[in-house]
Amino acid sequence: MMVRFTFLFFILAMAALGKPTIGPFLEPEAPFLSSALVIEGGEARNRVRRGLLIPLGERRWACFDTDLLRWAAVWRAPAGSPPLTLDSMAAISYPDGKAKAKSPPRLQGDLFFSNPEVPGEGKELPQRESLIAGGSGGVGPLAPDRGRWLGLELRGATPVLRYRVRDAVIEETLVAKGKDNLARVLKISPHSKALDLRIHPLFQKHRGRGKVTSARFLHLEATSETSLVILATRSTDGISFPEKKPVIPAFPDAVVVTHPAARLQGAYRIRPLAIPESSRFIRPTDFAFLSDGTGLLSTLDGDVWRIESPEAATSRWTRVASGLFETISIETTSDDHIFTLGRDQITELIDINGDHYIDHYRNASSVFQQTLQTRDYATSLAIDKDGSFLIAKGGINNNEARKDSELSAHRGTILRIAPDGDSVTVLADGLRLPYVGLRADGAVFASDQQGHFIPSTPIHLIGDDKPYLGFDPTNFRRNRPVAPLFWYPYQANRSAASFVSWDDLFLQVSWGGRLFAIETPETGQAFSWQLPLQLDFPSLNATPHPNSGRLYVTGLGISGYKPTTPDLLGIVSIEKVRPLPRPIAFDVRKRTIIVTFDRPLKEDATLLPGAPTLRTFDIKRSKRYGSPHLRWDGKPGEMRLQAKGYELSEDRRTFTLSFPQVPRAEVLDLHLSLTSASTVHPLHFFARARHLPELDPEGIKALQTKERPLVAGDPGKGKALFTTYACIGCHSLDGAALVGPTLKGIAGRADEKHLRQSILEPNAVIAEGYPAAMPSFAGVLTDQQMADLLTYLKTLR
Repeated sequence: MMVRFTFLFFILAMAALGKPTIGPFLEPEAPFLSSALVIEGGEARNRVRRGLLIPLGERRWACFDTDLLRWAAVWRAPAGSPPLTLDSMAAISYPDGKAKAKSPPRLQGDLFFSNPEVPGEGKELPQRESLIAGGSGGVGPLAPDRGRWLGLELRGATPVLRYRVRDAVIEETLVAKGKDNLARVLKISPHSKALDLRIHPLFQKHRGRGKVTSARFLHLEATSETSLVILATRSTDGISFPEKKPVIPAFPDAVVVTHPAARLQGAYRIRPLAIPESSRFIRPTDFAFLSDGTGLLSTLDGDVWRIESPEAATSRWTRVASGLFETISIETTSDDHIFTLGRDQITELIDINGDHYIDHYRNASSVFQQTLQTRDYATSLAIDKDGSFLIAKGGINNNEARKDSELSAHRGTILRIAPDGDSVTVLADGLRLPYVGLRADGAVFASDQQGHFIPSTPIHLIGDDKPYLGFDPTNFRRNRPVAPLFWYPYQANRSAASFVSWDDLFLQVSWGGRLFAIETPETGQAFSWQLPLQLDFPSLNATPHPNSGRLYVTGLGISGYKPTTPDLLGIVSIEKVRPLPRPIAFDVRKRTIIVTFDRPLKEDATLLPGAPTLRTFDIKRSKRYGSPHLRWDGKPGEMRLQAKGYELSEDRRTFTLSFPQVPRAEVLDLHLSLTSASTVHPLHFFARARHLPELDPEGIKALQTKERPLVAGDPGKGKALFTTYACIGCHSLDGAALVGPTLKGIAGRADEKHLRQSILEPNAVIAEGYPAAMPSFAGVLTDQQMADLLTYLKTLR
C-alpha cells in the first residue's frame, strides 16, 4: 500500500545546476524507507538505529527495528509534513541545506502504539555488546543464534519482511485495513523450538496457530509445518498473506540521455556521462558494472539506477531500487551478484523474475555495530576473493554533549566480515573518516582524512597486528599510533576517498578530482605519484569497465562543503591514449633521490626538476584540526630545495637527483616534469622520509637561504591561493552558509591583524556557531603568499 501525499518543502529550484524543479526527499511512491528513528513520548526513550519505515496509507507509518526484530512504532504523520524529521545526512543536504545534522531523525506525528526497546521474540533480554561511550545498554543486532534480519521482498507493491528467530524463518507484512484496524500477518516456517513472539496489547484478535498469553506474547510450540498467524487490533476478517508476484515498480519510467563528446587531457581521453534530469535529484556515490557492461549507479539518497549502454552515444537510465539507507558504495561479483553498502547493512539486490527491477533486498550482513549519530556511517565496500566483505567505518564523534551521543567499538575501523555475514573481525582502528581498498594481491589499504589528531592525509597498509592509526577519540585500547606509509599534503589531496586497480596501477581516488598511484616496492620507500589529469568534479569512487577497460569515476559534493572543482557532481570515463612510463621505485637517501621507471624514456624525452624540485616538512598530531607545516627546528615553515644536479642512466630508466642533503621529514613532495618535443607531463611524488639521519651543519646551511624581499601583495595571486588551498570549500563569498563563516564583506569586518590570526591560528578565536575545523596555515604559506592572500581578502568589501 502506498501513501499518496505531497510534502510542501524541500522542493528547490536548481536552475544554477541546469536542473528542473526538484521533488521532495521523501517520495510518496516509495514502498519503504530505511532510516534511524528516535521515538519520544513513551515511558522511556525508544531508539531504532536501523529502521525500516513502511507507509500504510492515510498518513500512517510503521517502523520495524531490524536489530531487535520488533515493530517499534505505528503513528500518523502530521498533514503536509513528513513522518520523521529530516535529520539524516542525506536528507539534511538534499539538495541544498545544512552541512551536518546534529540529531538523529525523530518521529513526527501522533503515536498509535510503540513497543519497548527489547527483542521482538523471547522473554529474556539478550547480551548485546555495550557501547564504548554514551547511550545505554547494548548496540548492534541480536546474536546469530537468537535471531537475524534477512531482508525485504516486494510482492507487487507490498513489502514483505523476512527475519529468523531461533530456527524459524518468519515472513511478515503489516496491513492497515479500514480506518482503525491494523493487522500483523505472519507466515512461520517449521521450527524445532517453542517461540514467544512479543505483541502489543492492542492486538487483541488472533487467528491461526499459537496462543496469546496474558504477558502479551504469542506462544508457538515447535512444529514441522508452515504456519499462518494473523494478529489484529479489530478484526482478522478478509486479511490474507500476499501472494508471490512480480514487483510493481514505484518508478517505472526510463530516461534516455545523450552524452557529451570526449576531450583529451594530456595522455588521457575523458568522456563525461550525462546525468538525466529527474524529479529525484541524482547524487552519485559509486559505479559498478555487470559482466555484460551494463552500469549500476548508487546514490546518496538510497537509489540504484541501471544504465544501459554506458559506452554508447546515448544511454537508457532506469531507477531499479530505492529506499536504501544512504548508499555510499556498490559492488558486483564476477557472477553478477550486486551488493550495496549503506549506514545500516550490506544489501544484496536480487531481481527475482529477470525484469531488471529489484524485488528482494537481502541483508547480506548487518553484523557491524551502528549508532544513532548522523556521522556514524560506513564509507566503502570491497569484496575479497573468498567472498568476505571489507568495510570502513567513520570515527568522527561530534555530538559528545548530546543525549544521543554514542560511540561504538566499530567506530573508526576497518572490518572484515565473513562471507555468511554473521561474524566480524577488526583489522585496524583509530581512523577518522577512512575508505578501504583491496589490491589485486590481497593487500588491504586504508585512507583517512585530515582533521583533529590527523595532521594531514595519510595512506595506511593494514597488517596482521590490528594497528591503531592515530584518531584519539577511537583509541579504545590506548595504544601508540602507527605511522602511515606516507602523507599527502592537504592542498594536493584534500580528502582521500576510495581505491581502485586500473591499468596495472593501484589508485587512490581523491575528492579533489585527482587520482594517485600507490607503489610499495620491495626496496626503497613506499610512495605515491599523481596521475597527470584533473577532473571537473569531486571524485569518490572508480571502477573499470569489464570489457573496454576504461575507468569510470563518479562523485559529488554535498551542501556545506563547496568543492574546489567547477562542478558539484559528475561521472566520467577515462581512457589512456598514449603510453606513459610508470615509476616503480623511489629511493630517498641522505643526498640523493633515485626514481626508476618501468621502461626507458623515449629518445626525445627528458626528465627535468621543477622549481623548487623538493619541499619537505614535518607535521604533528594534536587535538587541534590539522597541523602547521614545520621546519627541522620545529618552527613554522617548509624546507624547499632545488636539485644541484641530476642524471639519467644509460638505459634511460633511472633518474638520480642530488641535493646538499635531503631533510628528514614526515612529508616529502618532489616535482618533476617529463618533457618531449610535443608534450609536458608533470610528475608529482609523495613519500615519507623519517628514515633519514638528522640534518648535519652543511644541510642546515643549505636550508637557511635568504628569503626574497617581499613585494606588494597581488590580489590575483591571492585569489588563486584561495582556491588552491581549498578555502573556498568552507567559506563562501556570496553569503551562503557553508561549514565555515562566509567571507562576504570580510574586508569591512576584520582588519589585517585579525585576518592573519585567523589564517595562522584559527583556533585562537572560533566564530560563534561554527566548529573548530580549520587547519593552521602556519608554515604552509610563504610570507609572500600570505601577503598575496591578505591583499585579496581586503578586496572582499
